[in-house]
Amino acid sequence: MKARYFVGTLRNSFFLFALLGPLLVSGCGEHRVTGIEPVPPSIVQPQGEANRFELATWNIENFPQESSTVELVGKIIAALDIDLYAIQEISDTSAFRDLLDLLPDYDGFFSGDSYSWGYQKTGVIYKRSIVSVSQMRQLFEDDWYAFTRPPLEAHMVAEKDGRRFDFVLIVMHLKAGSEEDDLNRRRQAAQRLKNYLDAQVAANAEKDYLIAGDWNDEIDDPSYTNAFTVLIEDTLNYRFLTAPLAGQSVAASFPRYGSLIDHILVSQDVFAEYQGGLTKTLRLDDELANYLSEVSDHRPVMATFPVFE
Repeated sequence: MKARYFVGTLRNSFFLFALLGPLLVSGCGEHRVTGIEPVPPSIVQPQGEANRFELATWNIENFPQESSTVELVGKIIAALDIDLYAIQEISDTSAFRDLLDLLPDYDGFFSGDSYSWGYQKTGVIYKRSIVSVSQMRQLFEDDWYAFTRPPLEAHMVAEKDGRRFDFVLIVMHLKAGSEEDDLNRRRQAAQRLKNYLDAQVAANAEKDYLIAGDWNDEIDDPSYTNAFTVLIEDTLNYRFLTAPLAGQSVAASFPRYGSLIDHILVSQDVFAEYQGGLTKTLRLDDELANYLSEVSDHRPVMATFPVFE
C-alpha cells in the first residue's frame, strides 16, 4: 500500500500524517487521476543511471501553471527517472497530490507553512524503491526576514543492491529580487544556514548534508554583491556543486535572464560520495516546445553521485 506523507505545522510544533489508501485519500479531498499514458522516451531524455544516485532541484513555477501542467510534469518526472527531486513553488497542494497519483514509482511531501492564498510551498518527490524518509521538519520559522519560505529538512537514506547513502536534505527557496534589501536577506540566510550546518555537523553523527533549491542569486557575483560568500569561502567544509557551471550561458537555470540561480550545496562529508559525480542543468525547453509556457520558467539542475557502484 502506498503511503503519502505531508509535513504540517500547528503553531510551533510539527505533525506528520499519512494518507494510507483510497478511503483515507478521498476523506482528505484527494482524488485520483487515471489513464495517463507513459511519455515516449524520445520526448525527454532519461537521466537516471543504475549505479548512481540522482538529485535534482526544480522550481516548477507556481505549480500548476495551466490545466495541462500536472500531467505534463508527471510525464517529465517519469521519463527523467531521477531518484530525488527538491521542489519549489507548489501553489496548489491538491494539484501536487494529483501529480503524485500519476507517479506509481514515486512518493512525496510538501511543507506545512502557509501565510496567504497561493503561498508557494517547497516539497520533495522521491523514488520509493531507492529512497526512504524520516524526521521531516521546517527550519528558521522564527526568521521571516532571512527566510521568506522556511527551508524544509528531511533525513533520508538512498539504498540499492546493498549500498547505502545516508544524508540530510534541505530544500531552499530564498528571497527573490535585485534590491539591496533582497541581497541582504539572502546574505543573512546564507549566514544562518552556515551557522546551523556548522553546529549540526559538529554535534551529530549524520554529517552528510545536501542543500538544494532556488537560491535566487548567482554564486559567481563579485564579493561585494555576492550573497553566499560565507559559504563559498569555506572550501574545507562546503562546496557548491553548481560552481563549475557558473557563468556558462548554456547552463543557465533561469533562461529568461540567462542566469544560474538554482544550486546544490554539499557539506564536506559528501565530497567523497560525489567523487566522479556530475552536475548539469537539464535544458528541457530544448526538448519540449511548450516547456516554458506550461511547465516552468526554471530548468532543473541535477547532480549525480556514484554511490551504487
